[in-house]
Amino acid sequence: MYKYYVDSNQQLTPTTLLLTLKRYPSARIFSFQPGQYAAISFTHNGRPTPARCFSIASSPTDQSILQFSIRLKGRFTKALLDLKEGDKVNVRGPFGAFVLDADRDNNVVMIAGGIGIAPFMSMIQYAATIELSNKMKLIYSFSNQDDAPFVDQIIDFDKNNPNFKASFAVGNGPVDKFNGYEVSNGRITTEVINKIVENNYTNKSFFICGPPPFMNAMSKILFDKGVPHDNVMTEAFSQGPHHQTGKLRSWPNNIYMLGAVGVAIASLVIMVKDLLETLPTSGFSTPSSLVDNSNSTNSRQSELDKLVNELPAITTTAPSTDAAVSANAQTSAAASVGAKVSNAPTSAATTTVNPTPVVSKPVVTPTPTPKPTPTPTPAPYVPTCTTTQSGNTTCV
Repeated sequence: MYKYYVDSNQQLTPTTLLLTLKRYPSARIFSFQPGQYAAISFTHNGRPTPARCFSIASSPTDQSILQFSIRLKGRFTKALLDLKEGDKVNVRGPFGAFVLDADRDNNVVMIAGGIGIAPFMSMIQYAATIELSNKMKLIYSFSNQDDAPFVDQIIDFDKNNPNFKASFAVGNGPVDKFNGYEVSNGRITTEVINKIVENNYTNKSFFICGPPPFMNAMSKILFDKGVPHDNVMTEAFSQGPHHQTGKLRSWPNNIYMLGAVGVAIASLVIMVKDLLETLPTSGFSTPSSLVDNSNSTNSRQSELDKLVNELPAITTTAPSTDAAVSANAQTSAAASVGAKVSNAPTSAATTTVNPTPVVSKPVVTPTPTPKPTPTPTPAPYVPTCTTTQSGNTTCV
């Protein structure tokens, strides 16, 4: 929001007001492009007014002021008459794409109906101030010459800017104020536009601003002449129930609608919250109860593991292992005795019994395979020899 105060409040014609606002020295600069509009609001009879949109009539080259040309129609616009010098006015914006592009729009035809002249005044002043070389022609339509705002300024620009030419269409009444200028009686027709553009509709940018019926009629003429839609820029203007009808024409209404939607959503949230608080919770399984059940299961599992770990240790030595050890001991003893008996012709065979492994539960321990008992090696035969007195030796 930008802070301005009323610098002047001038009634240009019986039905037209020119509101001039000045920026507070410490306030932000309101930057806009020629042809855009803004929303303004103020305090009337101690109450803040809703925001209403109006085209900016001043040039963006002068950032200290904002001017709005307003048709006096309806309670809001009539309340503007009560604004005094120094009264505070809030400004929001800028809005709209109805903008003069100095690089694109080299050959411009502006068609204004009534109070729709406001954005064109911003364009004309801007072009004159920065001395644009762009060719600009204006066709200005109004009901009578005494109720046409900015006519004197337009004539001055026509005289002083060789790149700007103005023509007028007066609905009824005399036209003597426009002697020496292109002027016609009645509405703007195809013949009027043909004369202004010299029957050449190519390579031109057409800007149309005025009441919706006027805008529709002018657009139809141009489209029937084969003008591409991209070369026709429109901005419908009305202080009636539709207000500004450009791309952002419903800005204030959108704000009110968004506020209403926000209130409705907040009410719904509160209602659902109250409803949930009144419902019984015993029949519902909340995430916290699920977590408690999971913790309980884990606790019981831990107790079971602890109980198993505290069981007494079970001897894992199988009986078969003891038998195998005893058999090995007996075999070793027999081998030792056999080794001492040197005169035995043969040695008795030792039988080794391999007991069947017995599996002990609950812990299963593999039974070691006993080593085979070695067969004792027979002692070598030693003959007994006898020697006689005659010297003969006999061995048996």
